[in-house]
Amino acid sequence: MKTPVTLVLFACGMALAAPQPDRRAWQWEQGVVVPAAGMVRLELPPPTLNASRPDLADMRLISPAGVETPYLVEMQQAASAREQRADDFKAALVESVPGTDAATVLECATGTGEAIQAVTLESPAREFIKSATIEGSRDGTTWQSLTSREVIFRQASGAERLRIPLAVGVWQRLRITVSDVRSTPIAFTGVNITLTESAPPETVEETVSLQPTAETPGSTRLTLDFSAANLYLADLKLEISDPVFSRNFSLAYLTKLADGQTSLTPVTKGFLFRVLGDHDSSAEQLNIAIRQRIPAQQFVLTLSNGDSPPLHVTGASARCYPTTLAWHAAEPGNWRLLTGNPKAAIPRYDLAPLRGELSKAGGQQLSPSPLQAKADFQVAPALPGVDPAGATIDLSKWTRRRAVQVEAPGVIRIELDPTALANSHSQLSDLRLVQDGRQIPFLLENAKMCMLRAVMAERPDIKRPGITRWQITLPLGNIPVSELMADSPSPLFTRTFKAIAERKDDLGNAWLETLGSTTWTKATTPDGQSSSLTLALAGTRLPAEIWLETDNGDNPPIKVENIRLIYAAPLLVAKLVSTAPLFLYYGNPQVAAPAYDLRLVRNELLAADKQTATLGAEEVLKPDAVKPWAITAGSPWLWAALALVVVALLAIVARLLPKPQQ
Repeated sequence: MKTPVTLVLFACGMALAAPQPDRRAWQWEQGVVVPAAGMVRLELPPPTLNASRPDLADMRLISPAGVETPYLVEMQQAASAREQRADDFKAALVESVPGTDAATVLECATGTGEAIQAVTLESPAREFIKSATIEGSRDGTTWQSLTSREVIFRQASGAERLRIPLAVGVWQRLRITVSDVRSTPIAFTGVNITLTESAPPETVEETVSLQPTAETPGSTRLTLDFSAANLYLADLKLEISDPVFSRNFSLAYLTKLADGQTSLTPVTKGFLFRVLGDHDSSAEQLNIAIRQRIPAQQFVLTLSNGDSPPLHVTGASARCYPTTLAWHAAEPGNWRLLTGNPKAAIPRYDLAPLRGELSKAGGQQLSPSPLQAKADFQVAPALPGVDPAGATIDLSKWTRRRAVQVEAPGVIRIELDPTALANSHSQLSDLRLVQDGRQIPFLLENAKMCMLRAVMAERPDIKRPGITRWQITLPLGNIPVSELMADSPSPLFTRTFKAIAERKDDLGNAWLETLGSTTWTKATTPDGQSSSLTLALAGTRLPAEIWLETDNGDNPPIKVENIRLIYAAPLLVAKLVSTAPLFLYYGNPQVAAPAYDLRLVRNELLAADKQTATLGAEEVLKPDAVKPWAITAGSPWLWAALALVVVALLAIVARLLPKPQQ
């Protein structure tokens, strides 16, 4: 019966198959032993998904004859639930009498001959907790119990449970009895009926490991590790030992950016709860629906605790939808599946119109051999059409340079250290990469936040006894600092801190500049956590010595320690094709920023694999240029001014002397 489909697929596959002589850019391969020609379905294991791109576009299927063969990726998905509103809705109150509890009785007609798997109640009430019993009838006279004492609730925080699952069945009418024993009756405005879905998709279990919990005031942060990236996740279930709780949660996955930084991408948010109803009945929601392919191995789950104690999360598990490759094997033998080429072009196979027929064609269910490295793997050159050579450059006005140590040609990344930042222009416009007398074009990546330690010493102010001052000595001056951070062993205080620096103008006159100020409040929490001082400096270039001070008012002085300075270290990215000596030049405040055509391929360059290059010791090529109007000890203007003063004094003295008598 499936022979026509198979023949069509075979013809289509042969027409699309094309040899690809150079496959060295693929890093991984797996063997697939096909015992007979015909339809084949290959379920991809987690290691294969982890080694591929998130969109699976780098997978290539190679026949025993070495021909690339088209395939389809089959992914099972859960069908969306179908809901409809119940007909003939009625509500009535039942008063409490001996043998009968107070209750609200809801009755409705289902209006369908299909199987029902759940009902959802509608209510305008803002906050309540009750239990409900549901009965079903096929003739409107005889009733059968479907579920008993199901907890329904709604909280002011937004958490709610109004959907009640049922044993799948066909019912003409439903009767829902809501107990009013524990609380006053509430209004109900309708019932929605969830019809049974088609056969649920097949899932596989996935192991999840929990990293140590990070507790902060008001929230809990959990990191969850999966065995692989690029899994098509159905849901995530948590194991929580607390008996009663309700928490808001947010789930995000953690990815690394091209510049080495990390990023959190939101996935979903909602509520987790476990509540108790009448007669020891309970309800819980510990499942988090995901239903998407996640291009990462790590998730970050944040639970909002408010004023409640942290939850005890003891474990987690997940379910995944399998990912299957389907194709027609024109010949039996040893096939190969290649993956692991982030620069591979997306294949354009014409099998999409046959997807429906292919899903019905059956086939051999196979599994690949373990993933192994390809023997002939070679990293594809980055941007092969880009010539990195730039214009020639006159370096006579640059005052400093650093040798750049590179292992091999390719795309390199250079992190600017405090020395390079301190002696370069504030806008980094004087940075130049030079090789063989020519500029090497580069791009600046997003800055990496780094920490710098400083020496701190308390210096009392005799004239102001209520002020505490600390002298902070930096390793070198002129470093652009974003934040100043510090700790204190003192348990309880609130103070206003400000950072001060002494500046001098071109004439040598000194003045004090307030770099920034903030209020630091510290109140040690019961779990032993406390806050640190964080004073924003907005990238101000600091001198080698600054001061930190605070007014104690009527309070005793506090101790401050562990001073840290946070600065942004920009990253230079460039492409090299030569092993000739490479230098980074800076220290020319008069030059304008370069404009390279390399910015036209910025995305491709930043996405390329990079090697980290290191900077050698700084070479001072010539003294820093002095402003022509600046007055220093060796300035000719200073000597000229002194000469004029001496001449003027001599003239005055000569006038004051008495004239000789005739």
